[in-house]
Amino acid sequence: MTPKAIYRFGVLGIALTIACGKPTDPEYVIEESVVTTPAGTEHVQVFVPASTFTMGASDGPTNERPPHEVMLDAFYIDKYEVTNAQYLAYVEATGSEHSQFFGIEGFDQPDQPVVGALWSQARDYCQWAGLQLPSEAQWELAAAGTDGRMFPWGNEPASESLCNFNSVLGPMPVGSYPDGVSPYGAMDMAGNVWEWTLDEYQHTYYANSPRHNPVNLENSGMEDGPDRTLRGGGWLSTQNDIRVFVRSSVLIMEDRAAAREDFDIQIFAYIGFRCARKEP
Repeated sequence: MTPKAIYRFGVLGIALTIACGKPTDPEYVIEESVVTTPAGTEHVQVFVPASTFTMGASDGPTNERPPHEVMLDAFYIDKYEVTNAQYLAYVEATGSEHSQFFGIEGFDQPDQPVVGALWSQARDYCQWAGLQLPSEAQWELAAAGTDGRMFPWGNEPASESLCNFNSVLGPMPVGSYPDGVSPYGAMDMAGNVWEWTLDEYQHTYYANSPRHNPVNLENSGMEDGPDRTLRGGGWLSTQNDIRVFVRSSVLIMEDRAAAREDFDIQIFAYIGFRCARKEP
């Protein structure tokens, strides 16, 4: 019999209401549950209720426009980025390949986010765990909530106490910045590592994105190709690139690397992932 992930719903019993400072702002209730993988490792996940929100920005680059209303069904998303310890358990259980930076100093601590996994490897890990990669719409809602904030914590400028950005020190252990938590309780959704999403990247996708549960799986014949969408920014990113609206891809990162002397060409050192699942 094939081992399956085990779901424990609401086991942490957390119901923490966060007030965002104005009477008209929404209130967010943080609810956590745990998914146990076939290897016995655990994913703490936070609940994102069914919501309607405005995705994108009116004043950002063209790939963030136009802002548009999106309706999403309820889902869960990992509280933390997938760690080296979790990914190693998967490799040992399945015989899959190690990530590109396995065992390399500066990227090898058990509680650091795993980096160097290709999109297909991240997808396969999530499927093995009984989960899936989040769509970029799910990712943005989990990071930003429904109140139009610029960063997971609000509109306050980024700082060293809120997230890992504009740094040459590499990824930090997951959960190192509790003050930068998202409205629903997800950690490190700004900076630390870029995160794979389910969507294929299309620069102009927002112009014709579906309104309900959008996910772009059909652009392989487009000019941008079948590159996958990255969200969240990484440890080397500037403040502008860790905004919740920012959309990127490996091709975009390679273009930037060619233009920046301080950007290491080993793009996958900046990329990790987290998992999601639909509400049962």
